[in-house]
This record gives sequence, structure tokens and C-alpha cells, in this order.
Amino acid sequence: MTHNPRRIIFSFLILLFIGQLPFFSTPAQETTPNDYYTTTEQPDLLIILSPQYAADNDISHAIHSYIIAVRSDLGWHAQILPIHDDQNDYRIIDELIETTHQDHPLKACIMVGEDLNTPLGGDSDYLEQPSTLPWSTLGGPTAYNTTEQGILCKPTIQHICISLLYPTASLPYEQKKSFLIFAFQKFATQRHTPSPQKIHVLESSDLSSTSRPLYQQLRTYTNMSYTEDATDSEITSSLSTPYAAYFVHGHSNPAGTDTNQQKHTGWFPVENIDRLQTPFFGADGCYVAGWWSDHHDNNQLDPSIDAAWYGSKIFTSASLQAMALGLLSQNGYSTPVGFLETALPELLCGKTLAEAMIGDRTIGDTIIVGDPTFHYYI
Repeated sequence: MTHNPRRIIFSFLILLFIGQLPFFSTPAQETTPNDYYTTTEQPDLLIILSPQYAADNDISHAIHSYIIAVRSDLGWHAQILPIHDDQNDYRIIDELIETTHQDHPLKACIMVGEDLNTPLGGDSDYLEQPSTLPWSTLGGPTAYNTTEQGILCKPTIQHICISLLYPTASLPYEQKKSFLIFAFQKFATQRHTPSPQKIHVLESSDLSSTSRPLYQQLRTYTNMSYTEDATDSEITSSLSTPYAAYFVHGHSNPAGTDTNQQKHTGWFPVENIDRLQTPFFGADGCYVAGWWSDHHDNNQLDPSIDAAWYGSKIFTSASLQAMALGLLSQNGYSTPVGFLETALPELLCGKTLAEAMIGDRTIGDTIIVGDPTFHYYI
């Protein structure tokens, strides 16, 4: 008796199919960024991705790991919101933030990407200063005042902590991408910051008449080493000691701060931050929250160039988790409106940076860079 070979093969394949044997393999589906978007209807943390980085899987992986770490640490829910080109206007972004806030109060938003359309805080010569007031307040355009020179700083209640993660615009894409991945990996893995044992302050006597008492009040919460009119050697010496927080105050620009009233001594350059062993850094002065650009005054927030500026150090420091940049010891008002008086005491007592800022009435010129979920373990 002979058998038809074709019939035998066909019968064999049918048996394999019925038995669900692993005879065939199918290629894995390509991973898309949306596979890593942690979404919730009631986020505590909103991570807004600029058009430039919204489709990058590697960045999405890093953010996803950070979200898991935050959830494990704080119990916060998070949502990633990619911004498309037709949405990239700070007023539209503000509407998206406020819409999200309506269902469940947001604690913080991380703005990821220097190509996000960002409100102007001011520009002078080749200095650029962003503003986050439209995003940190509720009520749309009624919550802030706009002038030709940018968003007007005035005492305003902060409803949401806004943090910026803006790589230098003129750098190659792959370098900017690696900076963002490094930052989120750092925020995810270095979460257990011990109780603040000691902070360090460098301050110029040229500006200290009203701010000195504010810095001295921090002794209520932790030990503090305070140096007025620091010399170059004193600055260098301080870089080798670990601190829970480190502050500089004096005449400034994005590249550094003069912590001595005398010329040619006491200059604190931003490059020092890479040598510091601290999770939190504050720069108190004009334009410390900004960057350099190729454009003279034009009443626009122009892109950053590859020159030293404070906010860029969040991507190069191994220990730094968050920065507060602006006029931190703001005075001249009848009620406290500066970061040192309103937010820092609560941060030193164990609140997250975001929760320490929510509800504060501030002048609105302080820019947060880095992880808004940063906190000390008390």
C-alpha cells in the first residue's frame, strides 16, 4: 500500500496546530514609546515631554524606571504627556496642565525638553531667563501678568511645583538624550537622602544686610557653616566636604556667583558643582535661573548655547538631585515671598520639594531644576 506524501505532511501540520506545539515562532512586536507611558486618571506627577523627545524609546525607558521608583517611595501616581508640534505653545501647555489638575490636584510637573515653548521671564544682552508662573498657577492668563519684556514677577500663590529639565539646545541630539537618561536614572536610584546634618552658605556682604538673618534662621533646622565674603581658597576647601545642601548668594549671571564684595576673589563658577557632594543646590542672584544665547535683547526666550550655566549642571553632577535658582532671599515685601522663608524650612523637615512649595506665596522668579519629588528622610 502506498501513501501520498503531501497528505502525510498536511496531516502532520494539523496535529501540530491542534496540539499547540511550539513549531512556529513569531517576531516580537516592536516597542513603541506609548508602551512605557504610565497613565492614570489621577496623577500626582505629570511629566511633559517636548516634541523633540516624545518618540524616543530610550528616554521613555528611563522615565518609566523613575516613575516606578517614585511610586515605591512616595505612593505617587504619574502620567507622561507628550507634546506635539501643534500643541507646543506655553498657553496650550498651561491648559493641559490645568485640565489634568481639575480631576485630581497635581503636586508637580517635570517639563522635559528645551524645545518646549516656555514663557519669557526676561532677557538682557545675551542672557535669557525663563518663567514658570503660567504653569505653576491656576486660572489661566488671569493668574499672571504679561508684558513685552515677559511674565511679570509678583507675589503669587504656587499651586503646582514646576521643574525644568532642559539640556543645552545647541548640543547634538545624542548628547542631550544621554543627559536626560542620566538625570532620570539618577533620580530613580538615589532616593534615600539622609536627614540633613549640615548645609553650607557662601554669601557676599555686598548683598547680605537683609538676607543674612534669613540664612541664619536655617540653623533652626540643621547645622550650618556660613561664610561671608569667601576667598578662593575657602571655596575650594568647601568642595571636598559633603553637605545636605549648598547655597551661594551674590551678584551673579548664569555662569556663576560672586560671593565676595571684593573684585577678583570669591567667584563661584558653575563648574564647581560637579565637584560638590550635595543633593541640593541653591543659587541666589540675578539670572542664575537662566542661560546664555546668541541673541541680544529681543523680548523672546532664545535657545541656550554651549556655555556654562547653572541649570545645565543637573546633567553632569553625580550627586545633585534638585536645584533652586533665583532670588531665593527675596525681600522688600511685608510677608515672606522668598524660597528661603517659604519652602526651604519644610524641605529640611522632610517634605518633598514639590509639597514644600505648594501653597506658598512667592515672588515667582524661582526656577526649580531637577527632581521635584526630592526629599530628605527624617
